[in-house]
Amino acid sequence: MYCFTCINGVNCVLNELMLWTDISSEHPIFVKTVAELSKKNLPPSIVNELMQLNKAFTDLNKRAKSLQGMMAQNPNLMNQYVMQLERLVNEFIVIDRRAIQVYPQVRAYGKDDKTFQTLLNHIEHEQRFMLETFNNIRTQLVR
Repeated sequence: MYCFTCINGVNCVLNELMLWTDISSEHPIFVKTVAELSKKNLPPSIVNELMQLNKAFTDLNKRAKSLQGMMAQNPNLMNQYVMQLERLVNEFIVIDRRAIQVYPQVRAYGKDDKTFQTLLNHIEHEQRFMLETFNNIRTQLVR
């Protein structure tokens, strides 16, 4: 990480969460698609885990958007919203750790395919960056 991420409001955390859950939900799809197109023959267990990651990040993204809508409708419940946001950030961290464990397993398929390996390296690097970012955000949210 090049800079320390400083929270300047609840919306800033929600925007980060919506951005990174959206990106994270696409990563498993990219990996699965490229693996299929390049005939990597990923085992069903890994494909299943990729699809579970996609679903988990997509669901988290929807819940973050829902929270953003609730905040706009009734800003008087900010303490409740912050507690919900803390839970969403914690959930992101759990799902992201799972993702970081899956991508090295995928790397075993197509070791000679530099393009596939580069894609996996990029995705894994980005997921690690997100983990560091959200761990940082979590420490700032804790009251």
